Amino acid sequence: MNAPTGYGRPRLVASAAGRGPAVHTRYRMRLRVDQRGWVSPRSADDPHEFMNTYEPGTVVELDLGMGCVLADYDAVQIAERVSLCAAVHLVSAAATGAKPCIDHGSAYNADGVLELLRMAIDHVSAHRDAHKC
Repeated sequence: MNAPTGYGRPRLVASAAGRGPAVHTRYRMRLRVDQRGWVSPRSADDPHEFMNTYEPGTVVELDLGMGCVLADYDAVQIAERVSLCAAVHLVSAAATGAKPCIDHGSAYNADGVLELLRMAIDHVSAHRDAHKC
């Protein structure tokens, strides 16, 4: 988009000069879930099952599919990959809004998996910010 300046040379309008609305990309990562519902810290989309590490400020959507069991150490591994993201959206196909069932550091229903993963992301993100100070 150009606007005439009267001197024969067009100038860029503000929206075309890079000051227009910001476009944010949302990445989606599907986590690997086995036939029994165990969520593992592996990507279902990568052929080598590696999880991506995202740049600071990225918006990521973690798809837990039908996952209904998650151990705390696996939740921490997942949280470390997304701790620098600006926003993390957790998506579950099995969650029903029931009371989370978390016992001895492991989640045993889909709502518990969401809650345990949220707590792990909060915990890891808080400690990352403390070390930068």
